[in-house]
Amino acid sequence: MTTQSRLQSLMSKLANGEQLSTILIAAVVQGWALYGLHIAIDRNRWPATSSGWLIGLYAVAAFVPLTVQLLARHSRRALMWTIVAAVGVFCLFAGWHHGEWVMADDARQVPESGEWFLLAFILGVLWLLVMPFAQLRLVENRWRGRYSQLFASAWNNKLLLCEAVIFTGLFWLLLFLWAQLFDMLGIRFFRHLFDEPVFAYPVTTLVFGIALNLIGSVERLTRVLLEQLLNVLKWLALVAALILTLFTLALVTKLPGMIASGHRAIGAAWLLWLVAVTVLLVNAAYRDGAVESPYPRGIAVLLRCVVPLTVVISCVALYALWLRIHEHGMTVSRFWACVVAGAAVIYSVGYAVAARHRERWMAGIATVNVATALYLVAIIALALTPVLSPYRIAANSQSALARFTSMERDSRWQDPPLEYLRFSAGRYGMNRLRELARAEGSQSSDLRSRATAMLAREHRWDRGDQGQDTQTWLAGMARYPARDLEPSLMTQLQLDMSDTALSWAYQPRTSPLAGIFTDLDRDHVDEFILLTECTGSVYRKAEAAWKRVGTLGAGRFCRGQSFISHVAAGDLRAEAPQWDDLIVGTRRYTFLADEH
Repeated sequence: MTTQSRLQSLMSKLANGEQLSTILIAAVVQGWALYGLHIAIDRNRWPATSSGWLIGLYAVAAFVPLTVQLLARHSRRALMWTIVAAVGVFCLFAGWHHGEWVMADDARQVPESGEWFLLAFILGVLWLLVMPFAQLRLVENRWRGRYSQLFASAWNNKLLLCEAVIFTGLFWLLLFLWAQLFDMLGIRFFRHLFDEPVFAYPVTTLVFGIALNLIGSVERLTRVLLEQLLNVLKWLALVAALILTLFTLALVTKLPGMIASGHRAIGAAWLLWLVAVTVLLVNAAYRDGAVESPYPRGIAVLLRCVVPLTVVISCVALYALWLRIHEHGMTVSRFWACVVAGAAVIYSVGYAVAARHRERWMAGIATVNVATALYLVAIIALALTPVLSPYRIAANSQSALARFTSMERDSRWQDPPLEYLRFSAGRYGMNRLRELARAEGSQSSDLRSRATAMLAREHRWDRGDQGQDTQTWLAGMARYPARDLEPSLMTQLQLDMSDTALSWAYQPRTSPLAGIFTDLDRDHVDEFILLTECTGSVYRKAEAAWKRVGTLGAGRFCRGQSFISHVAAGDLRAEAPQWDDLIVGTRRYTFLADEH
């Protein structure tokens, strides 16, 4: 070994050691940061007392250390730390905005878990889109570099993270086995230790960081795995091409009728999935452009003729979305559907233009992929700020729809626009709802009352004063047998129906209502069932007092089925189940028949 080769080997070892140190330090910082946030929530201390700061700091703790670990080989460069700082500032602001304007306390009492997942997912997608461009800039010292480097970084990041997650999951399975084995011997120390947050957070992030370093050190094997994966996936493009061709031909025959009727014939989601799958499988064949002929000539010509059909699919998806938004207004989910549809249009039109070239028509795919990625980076980044927040756009749209609804539709309708403003558009929606509650003009009196009633609702399932009031609803109840309700029973019914925790059992207030006395438990004493369209509340009398003891359900397909006439005619009976429950100790097993 020459002196130069020895020096290169020594420098490589030093670089690897420095990279490992950077990854481990970032992992330790991440673990203790997450643990600190956990303690703040557990003890109700700042930043847990501020939704904005809590979500913002969680975003920073999640993505800044990951950025450091992914770029660790460039830790000596100031540009790398500038990129890390930019990621941290944006995550902090995006999380703060989401916490303050979507999950703020005045928007709802308890934030919905789906909002945490949605923010994490969107930030994760944005982060995965941005990282390859950052790595390209660090490797080639320019933003516009080789597409092959961009492609390799994007796929390597995803595989690296997936393998690290699997490694960490297997590590915890081993810890679980460890705890269970000692637990069988009566030694519960390890079980309690592994359950402690002070152990779980730092150890998990440290193991994840070690996994990133171990997997990153065998980059050649990762490339081999990627090659194998894409080599298999590219042949599924033939199946996708067949589906695309047959479906497009069938769709074109229905387009004139669909457009003439003005109704949404099919869901946009499945159309967008078809475009997405086609794009993915075509890219599996093209990869980084290094392979000149990924398919035999005949198959390549076939795909070249079929790919432009995605233009029809993506445009029809946009049309279906437009009809839905025009009729029901913009929502957060429809906003993101529009973003995906925009990407689908860019992909499909770009690929169709590239398909005009006979030789190496796939060469144009690289430019389209980069353009679509930059579009998604821009639109997602703006959507996480007030500039293009889907919650603000949805609030404005639903507010306008609520004004239209008050003039054009039945005021007894259950007001989905107002309900969306109250429970699904964060503080943006609450501000618009308050504006509607203060709307001026004689024509706005009904809208003001409905908006005020919606503001008073504490839960999504609580219908408040919408529909009939309790006394009116009970007075119109069909009864079998025809006998008066005892005052104590009537009082208990009114109390339960006004309880917000039980309001789900007495919906909708516009449905027919029946009261039935029958023996359900075969004790020769009648119970009382308050029956609505799809549910029933069972009451039993004990010591001269009536008490709600359970619920009856009519299954998924009860809507629209009349039952009042059957109750009035006495066409009802209590039927014992064919199969008894099995009770083992204090645990009850109920028989459920298989569906045939």
